[in-house]
Amino acid sequence: MSPLEPRMSSSVLPTAQTALPASPEPPAPPRRPDPGDIATLRAGLAGSLVLPGEPGWAAASAPWNVAVAERPNAVLVAANAGDVVAGVRLAVARGVKVAVTGPGHGASATLASTLRVSTDGLQRIEVDRAARTARVGAGVSWGVLQAALDGTGLTGPVGSSPSVSVVGLLLQGGYSWFSRRVGAAAGSLRAAEVVAADGSIRWIDDGVDPEAMAALRGGGGGFAAVTEVLLDLIEAPNLAGGRLMLPIEAASAVLAAYAAATRTAPPEITLWCSALRFPPLPELPEPLRGRAFVAVDAVSTAGLDALERALAGVRAAGPVVHDTVGVRTASGIPAICEEPVAPTPTVQRGFTLADLPDDAVAAFTAAVTQPGPHLAVQLRHTGGGPVLRDGLATAVADGYVVNALAVAPTPAAQEAAREANERLAVALAPWRGGRPLPSFVDPVDGLAAAYDGEQRARLDAVARRWDPEGTFVRSLA
Repeated sequence: MSPLEPRMSSSVLPTAQTALPASPEPPAPPRRPDPGDIATLRAGLAGSLVLPGEPGWAAASAPWNVAVAERPNAVLVAANAGDVVAGVRLAVARGVKVAVTGPGHGASATLASTLRVSTDGLQRIEVDRAARTARVGAGVSWGVLQAALDGTGLTGPVGSSPSVSVVGLLLQGGYSWFSRRVGAAAGSLRAAEVVAADGSIRWIDDGVDPEAMAALRGGGGGFAAVTEVLLDLIEAPNLAGGRLMLPIEAASAVLAAYAAATRTAPPEITLWCSALRFPPLPELPEPLRGRAFVAVDAVSTAGLDALERALAGVRAAGPVVHDTVGVRTASGIPAICEEPVAPTPTVQRGFTLADLPDDAVAAFTAAVTQPGPHLAVQLRHTGGGPVLRDGLATAVADGYVVNALAVAPTPAAQEAAREANERLAVALAPWRGGRPLPSFVDPVDGLAAAYDGEQRARLDAVARRWDPEGTFVRSLA
């Protein structure tokens, strides 16, 4: 018997009537795979394979959210699709599940005892300006793709961070700066290159397998390894954006002005608002250290003048202590929120609001101005965009989404953050909307928080057809 853990069931996906399992208890330390298999695999790799105890293991096996212990048995860092094929074939032969990950914020305890295949090395980018499309490898981050789009008059459906992978956001639904124009980021997915459980490489689109494509658009890609995608780009020759930051004492006036602006802003303008509370850490700049602020982040595809008109009420709400609003290139969009890019132990909670009336604004303001563990509590204006293509998570029906984020390096801090998240959810319960896109689901909650029964049934049907033996593990990317 291989030291790699065998599969425990014939299907990685529960049926639509079955609840998703809770995160498993931490397993025993991973054991080394059979040396003969490893030697054979390594000899044919363009990338690398890292095992527990070897140099580089800690870096290779750690997710961005280091508060989650993933504990894979081995990590294959793929340099091309052929490496992914080799990893899948070895895992199938030894009865081990495969977890495919790329650069991104997610983490999941369901990766325990797996062969984790990292797609970070798949860095292909081809931009077709005439067709307004990009062909992108699974290791490409949004910061890299957006930089490639500078000077083209185009942008991708990028979100708030440059370090998240393009493929990861598309597979998890994805709230972007342009959701009000084009819906969820997943709707821009036109086609994908995948490695199936039988080790074959296939290129699929809606003409080849429409149900598989629908499952990829927000379904997490848990029935095959996505190595490359073709996605739509957005015409945006007049980009502008930036952040206005004001003292937390102005939060009531700022949030009222923000809410009013979102009620009249055209789809070409997107406004997000955050309460920020910085810990008293010496490595932080003195103006931020131990202080709290309210920030409005904004993007416009209609030019700077239109954006400034939308932000006039926010500017009038109090003293602006930080201002980065101006003309932007495509590469400047994912830097607007100034999010950390280094691996960080975090606890996150996302949920939607159907609308933002005055009493919801007051409840949100009261909740976020109290001292607590959150680094940021963000309110995004996201809804109203079209559904470009059929998919599990291509519609953004609700008008707003809340995302609460705490840095939590210890179990006690993680518990305090989850309790604070629950208090926030209770405070805003009267205005809650439907399910959030999977990209905002807490790893502890699992994907059950993102899909209803019909969505789960569609995903389960595709998985039974593509991956009947449950080779691939679904995780939050």
